[in-house]
Amino acid sequence: MTDRVAEFIARLDTLLPESELVELAAGLAAIPSPTGGETELAVHIRDLLERNGIRSELHEVSAGRQQTVGWVGPAEGKPGLLLNGHLDIDPLVLGHPDDPYRARRVGDKLYGAGLHNMKSGLAAILAAAMAVRRSEIELNKPLLLEFVVGELQGGLGTREALRRGLTAEAAVVPEPYSVRRVITRTAGVYKFAVVVRGVSAHTSRSHEGVDALAVLRGVCDLLEDNRLRLPDGAALYSDDFPTLPRLQIASMVAGRGEAHDLSGVSYCADKATALVDLRYPPPFEPADVADALRDVLSQATARYPRAHIAFDHPPDPVFGVGGTDMPPMDVPGDSAIVADVSKLLTEVSEFTVEETGLALPYSYCGNDTTHLSRAGIECCLFGPRGAGADTEHHVLVSEMSACARTLAALAVLRCG
Repeated sequence: MTDRVAEFIARLDTLLPESELVELAAGLAAIPSPTGGETELAVHIRDLLERNGIRSELHEVSAGRQQTVGWVGPAEGKPGLLLNGHLDIDPLVLGHPDDPYRARRVGDKLYGAGLHNMKSGLAAILAAAMAVRRSEIELNKPLLLEFVVGELQGGLGTREALRRGLTAEAAVVPEPYSVRRVITRTAGVYKFAVVVRGVSAHTSRSHEGVDALAVLRGVCDLLEDNRLRLPDGAALYSDDFPTLPRLQIASMVAGRGEAHDLSGVSYCADKATALVDLRYPPPFEPADVADALRDVLSQATARYPRAHIAFDHPPDPVFGVGGTDMPPMDVPGDSAIVADVSKLLTEVSEFTVEETGLALPYSYCGNDTTHLSRAGIECCLFGPRGAGADTEHHVLVSEMSACARTLAALAVLRCG
C-alpha cells in the first residue's frame, strides 16, 4: 500500500461519514425502480453525481429507459477501475416490513425496498466516488462508474455499456454476498418459458379438449426429473457446484387464447406458460443448455402428442424476465483485484475476507461480472449484506460502510 493510499484512508472518517452513507442509501430506496422502470432512479443518481462535481451522462438502453455513467479523474485514458451496480430491484414480496420505500434503521440494520439487492451496493459506489472527489487527489487514470438497468434480465445494461466501448482494467460489482467474501466463480443463468397450446373444451365435454395446464404440469415434472444431459450423454454437472443444474419454476399462468384470458373457467385452458430459471455450472455454455433442453422437449412431445409444446428462449417480452444469456464466470480466486480488496478491507474496517473464488451457496448467483470478465476486465463480486432470517429486507450498515471505504481506497490505489 502506497503512502498516498494510507494518507487517504486516514481521512476517510471525514470524507465518508456513515450518516451520509445511510442518507444516500435511504434516498435510493425511496425511489421505486422495478425492472423496466429504472429511469427515475438513473436521473436521481445523475443529478447527485453532478451536485458533487462528478461528470456523468444518461445513456438510453431502449426507448425511454436510461442508465447512468460517471467518471472521476482525467477525461482521457483507460479507467483503472470500474464500479458497476444495477438499478433494478427484485419484485416486492409478501411480508415486507412497514412502508417498503421508507428506509428505517434498527441498530446495525437498515431496512428498505431494494437495499439488499442492490441499492446498498449503489450507495457504496456513490459514497466511494464522492470521497475520492472530495479528497482532491489527482488521479492518473479515470474511475468509471456504471449504474445499469436490467441486470435481472440477464445484464442488458452492462451489455449496452460494453457495446458503447466502456471498459476498464479491473472492476468490482458490490452484489449482496457480504464483504467477508470476494467471489470470482459463479453459475450460469438460463431463463426460458415452457409454452403449451392445447384445445379448449367445456367442462361438460372436457374429454374433447387438450388441457394445456394439465400438460404443462406434466412437462414441468419431466423437466425436474431429468438430469439434463448433452447429446453425448454427459450431464451438465460439476463437482464444484454439486447441486447444479437447478431448475426453479416460480411463475405460471394459464387461460384461454394467446393472452391467457383468466375468465371463462368453465372451459379448460388452451394456453399455459411456465417461466423457468435454470442454473448450471461452468464450463458449460448456453448452447449446451439448449442442447440438453432439446432432448427433454422431444420426450415431452412424444408423451403429449395432441398438444403443441415449445421451450421459448428468450421468453415473451410481456413477462419482463429478459432474455440476455448470463453464462458462468469461472475466474481464479487469486487474482490481483481479489488480493487488493482483501488487503484494503482490513485497513479500513474490522472485517476480514474469509472466502475467495468459489463461495457456496452464494456462487449459485448470476450477475454482471460474467459480461465484464468475458470482455477482458479483471473483476470480482464484493458487496454488503444483511444477517439473519430477514436478510433480504435489509443491509448491515457496518458492511455497507466497510464496502464503501474499501472501494474508495481501491479507487485511489488503482487509479492514483
